[in-house]
Amino acid sequence: MRKNNIKKKIDKPDTTMKTFWRNNERFADLFNAVAFNGRQVINPDELTEMDTDVSGIIQFTDYNESLVRTRDIIKKFYNGIEFTILGLELQTNPHYAMPVRALLYDGLGYLKECNEFRNLHRTENDFDSDKSFLSGINKSDKIHPIITLIFYYGESPWDGPVRLSDMMTDIPEELHPLFSDYKINLVQILDSGRYQFYNEDVKSVFDITQKIYTKNLQGLSEEYTNKPIDSEIINLITTITGFSKLSYIFNESDNGGETAMWKCVEEMENEWVQKGVAEGQRIGERNGELKGMQKERQTAIITMIELGLTKEQILTKYSEEDYLKAEKALNNK
Repeated sequence: MRKNNIKKKIDKPDTTMKTFWRNNERFADLFNAVAFNGRQVINPDELTEMDTDVSGIIQFTDYNESLVRTRDIIKKFYNGIEFTILGLELQTNPHYAMPVRALLYDGLGYLKECNEFRNLHRTENDFDSDKSFLSGINKSDKIHPIITLIFYYGESPWDGPVRLSDMMTDIPEELHPLFSDYKINLVQILDSGRYQFYNEDVKSVFDITQKIYTKNLQGLSEEYTNKPIDSEIINLITTITGFSKLSYIFNESDNGGETAMWKCVEEMENEWVQKGVAEGQRIGERNGELKGMQKERQTAIITMIELGLTKEQILTKYSEEDYLKAEKALNNK
């Protein structure tokens, strides 16, 4: 096997993610899976890239407020002669003001199109009434719908608000009919099993990342041993999960997917076992009553069980006897 001692720079997740999702085939597959349960409604050939800058000026009576905002990815989906605007926002951590943020993005998108009408009519001097001149658009002008997905690829489930009302103090019952709620379209990478993907790249990113996050090494090995995986996908999963050895293993393997995936599973097992041992020792040092090698082993095994490692994984480092004693101690907690 070729050895590479040069440390490879790992890209930032947001940069790598944007590059991945700008591809029309992947972008369309994500929207089809989320919005249409996998039905192929959005054709990649009907997508065109749009300017991600949605900055705008909100005019008040006595002053103007400039809002500078840039979206992650935004495309036009042509359906006949008209189009729908599809936006994708990428989140590596929960955002506790996400409904407001998404609402602002969509609102600025609508404002931008209204301003385009205003500028056009002023240039052409074709306002159809005094009321149109005041509003900036003619009665017949129509703006295009904006649909935004929030793609969250963090390791823990989203614990932020999913609608505007989740962020509100109590609203008097009488005012509920007047309150305009706003919900985000949240997509979590941990929910990969919910979606029907057809694009192999998208399917691999969701599935492999979810298996790594949930420590499903057996499923990872069974599904991807001998299955070729593009280096771009490996690099993306590496940046998402932070498991840097993933890209090294696949880059160094000269013998195909079987060796690479086997080494990948082995490295992850070792890493999680080491974390369990380290955490067990830390707990042992903190609790003065836990002394001696036997107690340290017991604490380490209990920690590994709580971290989600399987019995088979733990037995690669400890004996059956140590495992059973630790399991009994855990049950007696």
